[in-house]
Amino acid sequence: LVTDFYEYGWGQSFHFANRFHDETLAESIQRHESYLALKMNLKAGDKVLDLDCDVGGSLRRIAHLTGTHVTDITISVSANCQFIQGDFMKLPFEDNSFDHVYTIEAAKCFAEVIHVLKPGGSLVGYDWCFTDKYDSQNCDHVETKRLIEEGDALPDLKSTYQLVADLKSVGFTIAESRIIPEGDISWYQPLKDGDSFFTLNNFRTSFLGPAQGSLATLNILETARDGIIRGGESVIFTRYFFFLARKS
Repeated sequence: LVTDFYEYGWGQSFHFANRFHDETLAESIQRHESYLALKMNLKAGDKVLDLDCDVGGSLRRIAHLTGTHVTDITISVSANCQFIQGDFMKLPFEDNSFDHVYTIEAAKCFAEVIHVLKPGGSLVGYDWCFTDKYDSQNCDHVETKRLIEEGDALPDLKSTYQLVADLKSVGFTIAESRIIPEGDISWYQPLKDGDSFFTLNNFRTSFLGPAQGSLATLNILETARDGIIRGGESVIFTRYFFFLARKS
């Protein structure tokens, strides 16, 4: 049901993006994905691994833009895209299998990625991190962190510095790392709008009404929403810490 809620309200790519006044949410997310393709300097024929937490939206976008062959760890099918059921933490590929890898919100798998990436290949991604404004002694900050992790079923989220250290610890060289600047519209604004998908209003007025279990699912999503908004407003949390790393 969580996936159903996200697809209904967010589309095929479950990500945030910096957004400008002349953009829709969908357009900002597409630009966000296109930027990853640009930073990898992809060329037709490259083999690319997608380690992304959505339902294939990013994969289809990047494959369409670049003509590359993209492999995803999931369970569906598409044209020049290959979907394989598997575990990000135990990637089912030989060493040096891919020219490039991109990841959105899946930082725990760096040690696996460096094995399947070819020498000279790049790993590019965005991830959710706490900024240097986060204070582990501040009760409000700690509660915000709990809401985000509990509501999104996440492990212990890292700071931007910790994420870079993790990349280096498994052998990556860091080419770029930074928080993407905010746009004209706050990145968390879609969660504050009255027509946010974190509501049952639209389901209640449909022919079928809300599915069984929707209320419990909604309660979990509301926990996530509250934490994300608090984190964004207090600037202790970012959902797009960008990094570009290379394998020697």
